[in-house]
Amino acid sequence: MYELHTPVDIKAVAKYMGYYLIAFSFVLVVPMLVAIIFHNLEAAAYYGGSAATIFIVGSFIYRTLPDYDLETKEALIIVALVFPISAFLSSIPMSLSTGMPLFDAYFESVSAVTTTGLSVAPTDAGPVFLFARSWGQWVGGIGIILVVLSVLISPGTTAYRIYKANYGDMKIKPTVVATTRTLGKVYIIITLVSIILLLLSGMSFFDSICHAFCCVSTGGFSTQTASIGAYQGDLIPAAISISCLLGAISFVLYPYLLEKPEKFIRNKELKLFLALIVFSSLVFAFTLSKESFGYAIIKDNLFQIISAITTAGFSTFDLSILSEASKAVLIFIMWIGGSMGSTAGGIKVFRVLLLFKVVHNVLLRLFLPRETITPMKIEEHVIQSEEIYNLVTFMLLYTLILVASSFIFMLYGFDTSSSVFEASSALSTVGLSAGVTNAAMPAVLKAVLIIDMLFGRIEIVPLILLFMPGTWIKRKKNNKRIVKT
Repeated sequence: MYELHTPVDIKAVAKYMGYYLIAFSFVLVVPMLVAIIFHNLEAAAYYGGSAATIFIVGSFIYRTLPDYDLETKEALIIVALVFPISAFLSSIPMSLSTGMPLFDAYFESVSAVTTTGLSVAPTDAGPVFLFARSWGQWVGGIGIILVVLSVLISPGTTAYRIYKANYGDMKIKPTVVATTRTLGKVYIIITLVSIILLLLSGMSFFDSICHAFCCVSTGGFSTQTASIGAYQGDLIPAAISISCLLGAISFVLYPYLLEKPEKFIRNKELKLFLALIVFSSLVFAFTLSKESFGYAIIKDNLFQIISAITTAGFSTFDLSILSEASKAVLIFIMWIGGSMGSTAGGIKVFRVLLLFKVVHNVLLRLFLPRETITPMKIEEHVIQSEEIYNLVTFMLLYTLILVASSFIFMLYGFDTSSSVFEASSALSTVGLSAGVTNAAMPAVLKAVLIIDMLFGRIEIVPLILLFMPGTWIKRKKNNKRIVKT
């Protein structure tokens, strides 16, 4: 998909990783301030010390190396490095402040920055930990890359390539820096809307902030062990559902709400997204036992479908009690996920639309002359052949990773549906669990889920490039002469 004729410039990658470290140091300052508010001075010292160290290292790298114009391959490598490194840097103060094993803290941090929500944390880790991982999901949702672009990097080729590596070709402003700043404003606004909705529904101030961070980032961490099932009444689940939907809709559409509302309403991806929610809710209700029919269909079932398709991962009941058919419905919609350009994971609704277009085009061409040109369009967007190649590559890799991950779980004795459910949840960055993920699970399975979560957030190809020898090492040319006989 991306040929590396020459290896990446390591100094160029390091230069912009220096930018990133400077930005990320300020991310760790926020949990430090919260720790001070909760009079947890030990946690404040760990987060403050980590932030200071990262800032110093980032500043040294930034000041030592000259400026570079990034190539596309280098931008992809930076995107691939940002998330695992962010998780590692976050896991150090998290482990020190809670007493969690470093590997478990890394699992929790990966789950946070990838906006997944799977957890192996103890139930009594404290408010600073609960805020830190919710904050990590919020930052991971919008992407630390966006912070770097909107604050530290000037408009130009480098900014464009970093943006494209993380967000694709979607732009709503003339420059990518202006676009990222607009997206950032949208993100903050819908977060504030979510906080207000949760406060009005009766949730406490602290819980409202933590849950709002996890809703709009479609992350799914909760301050309660029983997730949203710990709250009484219908208002809180309704507020959570609305907030998750806000995060799973493409951010590019929101500016049209004021300028061209008809463009927002008529968007094909949004229409299919909402149609999938309605359809899968009906199918999910049908798969449940007769005792579950009634008011629970409207309340819990619709909530669970929204939580799964937005890849938020909140729950109102124990999913391990579900039938095989019910799990299959959730697995299917977890694969699809939310809209392109949102914080949701999964394959994305736009790719599903594109698949439908490809199938329609193949069938249509069976009745047309071979020389007929049949261009494919989704609204104003003309589909290029490269996009189809990328789609096929992504779908193939997604399937292979899912099958391999599920098989490893089966080797450890888990049944097929639970294995596929857990792997799908991690790979689509959902965070729902069928009762498999916990602190006592084998380290190998934790590692599998960590890799799946990173693949799901980075969207596979950049992470694969990170481990290709040709990314870092120049291949020697074969200069052997061919002797004719």
